[in-house]
Amino acid sequence: MQYNYNTTNLLSKKINETTIVGTLYLAAQKNIMHAPMYGIEHDKNALNLNKVNLCKNATNGCVTACIYHNGLFQNSHFSKNKIKQARIKRTFKFLLQKEQFFEQLIKEINALKRKAKKENLKLLIQLNKTSDILWEKENFKYKDVEYKNIMEYFDDVKFFDYTKYNILKSRKKTPKNYTLIYSRAGLHKGKLVDSWEDLQNYLKSKINIAIVCTNEIKEKLLSQKEHNDFSIIDAQEFEKGNISLDNCIEGTILIHEAKIGTNINKNSAFVLETTEDIQKYLY
Repeated sequence: MQYNYNTTNLLSKKINETTIVGTLYLAAQKNIMHAPMYGIEHDKNALNLNKVNLCKNATNGCVTACIYHNGLFQNSHFSKNKIKQARIKRTFKFLLQKEQFFEQLIKEINALKRKAKKENLKLLIQLNKTSDILWEKENFKYKDVEYKNIMEYFDDVKFFDYTKYNILKSRKKTPKNYTLIYSRAGLHKGKLVDSWEDLQNYLKSKINIAIVCTNEIKEKLLSQKEHNDFSIIDAQEFEKGNISLDNCIEGTILIHEAKIGTNINKNSAFVLETTEDIQKYLY
């Protein structure tokens, strides 16, 4: 039986004054288990939904705050939630129809490349907006040619992602056009995942880190320009292509703002909310 997991696009597109950003939204963590509720079926012999988790290192705090669960249609009925339906379909396409997935991805990135060239804009691609897949290890075949990963195929395009994998241990050797940023995890089941000492080790190893906080704490941190001698920037400026992280002597701290309405796990310390949080987790 053939299953149709086609969606209008794989990549969402945003354009600003200088850059086009193509973003892939998949079904985060184990939300793919809810596929039948969205009317999406699959061959149960080919895939066990109980074993699918595209965010293997997700913590209590990031699961709660994840944009997959927040924003548009978050409380709508399954059958009416077209956004999550599309994300689950894309995920099934990636897991079960990989050749077609990469064929479509290549087609869309090529279209964005042409548009960027025509309008004299930069192009950035983010594949893990709501997932944490090791894209550097996702090989595929296209027109009878084997590629190690999508970054090898598009060696003239810049890719970036945030990850909770230990970059120093498992993701150090990535393609030159793939920028990985470690996402600070906070507490998981009451245990601190990454102390300030851990974060400093990343920064001193030229690995950038991302920190999520409220608007008040974001403004406080950004007003300092530096934190403990490490450069600090607004993550939005990087994602818009206005700031480059290339050729830095040490890693940079990227500050993300938890938008109004974001669900926050108060016991996870994933989102820094107070000055006391800064003192407790960033010193």
